[in-house]
Amino acid sequence: MGKPKQLVSYNGSTLLQHTVNAALKAQNGPVLVVEGYKSYSLPEHSQLKKISNPEWEKGMGSSLKLGLTTVEKSSTPDQVLVLLSDQPFVSSDLIKSLLVAREKNNTPIIASYYNNAPGVPVIFDRSVFKLIQSMPDKEGAKKILLAHPEMVSLVKFEAGKIDIDTPEDLIALQQSNWDHFTG
Repeated sequence: MGKPKQLVSYNGSTLLQHTVNAALKAQNGPVLVVEGYKSYSLPEHSQLKKISNPEWEKGMGSSLKLGLTTVEKSSTPDQVLVLLSDQPFVSSDLIKSLLVAREKNNTPIIASYYNNAPGVPVIFDRSVFKLIQSMPDKEGAKKILLAHPEMVSLVKFEAGKIDIDTPEDLIALQQSNWDHFTG
């Protein structure tokens, strides 16, 4: 991409800022950004905290585990919401839909559903934090979802299939009418 994808500009903001804004707007608790090799500029907010993962090269799992450990050091959360910064259509409405599904279901995991599979954004109940802490550093949360389907309830999020990993993805997003996708 020529720069970290989190800093890619789309609709007047960076992808990272868009995701942070959606999380803050949902106003269900503190927002923790786990940074990789670079620190990102984000506006000050009382609910926003950033930490750096010095072992980011190990993989997404290392960042997820570091984020969970950091949250658990300062509080005893009942649940955590995992978001990625490369999904431009994540919204506070989607986050609220996941939270509503969490209240209505007895499963410990509430995942987004797109491309005929569970994925992120996802809510993990405290009862399954051990699954996150034991996951390999190179893997992301999706491996947990696929390995434990009996623990997962799903919330449809077709726009989740749109993520920005390459310059071609960004060009396709900018030239598309994908804006009709919402939570």
